[in-house]
Amino acid sequence: MFAKSTAGAEANAIFYTIVQTAKLNNLDVFKYLKLIFEAYTRSQNLDLKAYLPWNPTVRQICGK
Repeated sequence: MFAKSTAGAEANAIFYTIVQTAKLNNLDVFKYLKLIFEAYTRSQNLDLKAYLPWNPTVRQICGK
């Protein structure tokens, strides 16, 4: 409905999933997205497990 292509719809679904997962884990969504995007752009530790919302380090940085 809001995407003009299949790829756009898939990107929206990924983004909304990340946001809702952060909310369900009581994280500040803005801080969580900032952490993920900064790590990606700087190519820091690309181990995805390091950025999951239930990771203790992520919870400490992005917790409410």
